[in-house]
Amino acid sequence: MINKRIILSISFILLLINISCKKNYNTTGNGLIAPPDFEGKLYDQSKVVTYDTAIDSVLSTNLPVNAIGEWEMSPFGTLKADLSTTLALDPFFSADSLGDNVKILSAQILIPFFAERIDDNGTEIIVLDSVYGTGTLDIKIHELGYLLPSYDPATNLEDRRIYYSNFDFTDHLITKIGDTVDYVPSNESYITYQHTEDGEIELDENGDPVVLDSLGPHFRVKIDTSFIRHKIFDRAGDFVLQNRLAFQDYFRGIYFEISGKTADGKLMMMDFTGGKLNIAFTHEIVDENGTPDDTSDDEVITKYDEANFRFDFPKVNYYQNHFSPVMQEALNVSDMINGDERIYVKGDAASGGVVRLFDTQELNMMKENGWLVNHAELIFYVDENLSSDYLPQNLILFDKINEKLLLDMADPDNVSVDNALFGGFLEEDEDGNKFYRFKITQHIKSILEHEAVNVDLSLRVVSNPTSYIQAYEYQDPDNYNPLGVVLYGNKASVLEKRPKLILYYTLPNISE
Repeated sequence: MINKRIILSISFILLLINISCKKNYNTTGNGLIAPPDFEGKLYDQSKVVTYDTAIDSVLSTNLPVNAIGEWEMSPFGTLKADLSTTLALDPFFSADSLGDNVKILSAQILIPFFAERIDDNGTEIIVLDSVYGTGTLDIKIHELGYLLPSYDPATNLEDRRIYYSNFDFTDHLITKIGDTVDYVPSNESYITYQHTEDGEIELDENGDPVVLDSLGPHFRVKIDTSFIRHKIFDRAGDFVLQNRLAFQDYFRGIYFEISGKTADGKLMMMDFTGGKLNIAFTHEIVDENGTPDDTSDDEVITKYDEANFRFDFPKVNYYQNHFSPVMQEALNVSDMINGDERIYVKGDAASGGVVRLFDTQELNMMKENGWLVNHAELIFYVDENLSSDYLPQNLILFDKINEKLLLDMADPDNVSVDNALFGGFLEEDEDGNKFYRFKITQHIKSILEHEAVNVDLSLRVVSNPTSYIQAYEYQDPDNYNPLGVVLYGNKASVLEKRPKLILYYTLPNISE
């Protein structure tokens, strides 16, 4: 049952896909950091250049959260998210022992929504989490004809195979096995009932259905029972139903094809590891009445049963972004040399920012004067006139050229239970201005004091920042976060909202 305890257990995973209305900001003065505990000179006039860049794909293998849907998010455009997944054999299902008189009562896809029970003036209601948009969806479920191996044949099956979000499966769809039109998620609990042996719902003395369990809200789509009979039950005794690999080579998976119908569409973030193909059926068994050696009292009886083929690894999202005219124009005219007026940073496979710190003259001046950096922060302000109400709670900054973490993020000392000293969290200053702040002291020190190359940096939405830090190494962003934010760039007309690199430094004490 989905309850608060379960929701809390996954809340860290979903940190970045909660909407920005959760006023969980830190307050600073006018967007600038408070003076540090040490003595030092302040320098906040550094040259910062920022520009937009498109992102073709992101890591899309075995994410803790997957999306399906089609959703328009202003001002970025429309994201279409399809999904392919393999199925695992039900370890308790044996088609060989069912006999010939199998009757399939129902087949359906079941996936739990993220949801929470809250008190609304004394009435408990269920609220869906991580469902975006006000429109409806058309959903088609296909049999997938493409084999999705978990391990990469190119590495002699020693490494897991990596899939990216631009992997198009549409040429590998065999047949449609289920669909639903004008789909709208429901916050009603999914109720399971006790069944009689012949498959009917059992009734109590008052004539009411006997409830077996009350689960949280579920995504549900019916699957064609004739397909299930042909694909699974008619293969009783075959090798393809004997082990996991043989089954997945035979039934290679299912594919969710999504189309938005009205208004801004709908996007649903769900934990597909909890998804399954549920099949309810009856079959006949012989009751020996406790006398296995005497067949005269044998009786053929009907038995109700269910099989659950759970979603298995790998699960791969296929993202298609259709940029709005505003977004497309921003990418088309992006100025890599002089920078842009705004930075469009969006999750999934959409767009990010590139950041260049210092110009040559400024950098030479700092080095020649022997600046010793005590503290460094980089701040980006949100353009709240263009950004929507759905803001990512975290951005990430990393070395674009070498594709690795900055020293500040790769330092184990920067990891704590509920935060990272590196920053990147959405904050709000005392005037209500929203911004993201990165603490990059070690990165700046490496440039000024240790002759490290002043590389360009990538600015991206990230789904789970702490996983990067705990790994102490760069990972390609596994971005299941669909949210985006528009930031002011270095060419912004609002001068005080331009990106700021703030340095506290000391000069060396050189004796005469």
